[in-house]
Amino acid sequence: MTRKKIMIITDSIAMPRPGIRYEDTWIYLLKKEFPEHDIIDRPARGSTSTRLVNEGGGGLDLLESYMPDIVILQQGMAECAPRLFDKTSVEFYIVSRILPAGIRQRYIEHVKKHRVRNPEVTEVPPEQFRSNITGFFSRARSIGAKVIVIPILPPADIMIRKNPHIAINIDRYNAIYREAAASCPGVTIVDPFRDKIDINDVAIDETHVNAAGLRMIYQALRSLIRAML
Repeated sequence: MTRKKIMIITDSIAMPRPGIRYEDTWIYLLKKEFPEHDIIDRPARGSTSTRLVNEGGGGLDLLESYMPDIVILQQGMAECAPRLFDKTSVEFYIVSRILPAGIRQRYIEHVKKHRVRNPEVTEVPPEQFRSNITGFFSRARSIGAKVIVIPILPPADIMIRKNPHIAINIDRYNAIYREAAASCPGVTIVDPFRDKIDINDVAIDETHVNAAGLRMIYQALRSLIRAML
């Protein structure tokens, strides 16, 4: 059997954290399932699709430098979540660069109490997200790599209470994933949770899932990867 390269690009959902051992993660489970293949794991906490076009200069460290056969991509929550502050605004500049630390913290606390997070204010705007992923899909196709996309997970109730418009943006960004995948051969979307389980049953906080949830992701990926190898 030819040894294949499987690259994993993900955010903190696939990483260990308090209460989640490395051995619970779907990355570990895939490595255990496919020891005959080379699994290149590149998780990063709080990461966004900007990595796909920046990391290593033009995104080379997440694709061309390794020439993978399969890429598993799980990104989106950090970039789609509605924010309190627009990082391009004068307000953000003043708060982050000018206000003394004590006043800055009091101002931020005031804003948290009196301002609803705006679904139009995100870390990565929707059209930039579209450009990032469609460009990545095109590059992957050009080197013969297949891409598996895990869409942004549905929001747990604890997240909705904190960020009331989060579901709107998750649907918006996941629609971009679907549209981009439909127009690019070699891209497959696998959704381990939607319409299969109440996300609250596996959520451990606003954005992360427990060991059972991570195993569901692994199980969804396992059969698909086997069919691609």
